[in-house]
Amino acid sequence: MRDTSSPSAEISVDAGTGYPRRSDLRYSFVAKIEVTDSSGKQIVAVTSNLSRYGCHVPTTTPFLPGTSVKLRIKRDRTTFESEGKVVYALSGSGMGIHFGNVLVGERVVLKEWLVQVSAAELEQRLRQSREANPSTPQKIIVLSALLVVLVATLALTLLWFGLP
Repeated sequence: MRDTSSPSAEISVDAGTGYPRRSDLRYSFVAKIEVTDSSGKQIVAVTSNLSRYGCHVPTTTPFLPGTSVKLRIKRDRTTFESEGKVVYALSGSGMGIHFGNVLVGERVVLKEWLVQVSAAELEQRLRQSREANPSTPQKIIVLSALLVVLVATLALTLLWFGLP
């Protein structure tokens, strides 16, 4: 059974940057990828990001936009396989591949990976947010500790100078 829920592989280009507009959120995702065109030419690389509908493959020799490909992504002991289409190629930077004709079983693998990386990204953002903006209880604890140090310093100063 094939999943036909992905948007079209047509990509528009942002006039300001020249980079393609994304059809979905992309998450940082590092995994080995093998991309093969119809002539058998293969590019082996490491992905840099992943979405429900595609990925970016850093390579200095990307396939041309419009090239139909077969791809295999391997991460840990899990493999995702799909047909795809190169939707953009950035000279010396890489190419974007839109997944096509994804089997439902493969879609499950993709969704599991996306859940993992989105949860990890959320945890990282929460951690950074807590470090940048301590919560009120943390602020109270810090202020209380500072107050204790201040009172102790004042008491030691009074004792040092012999004041009651």
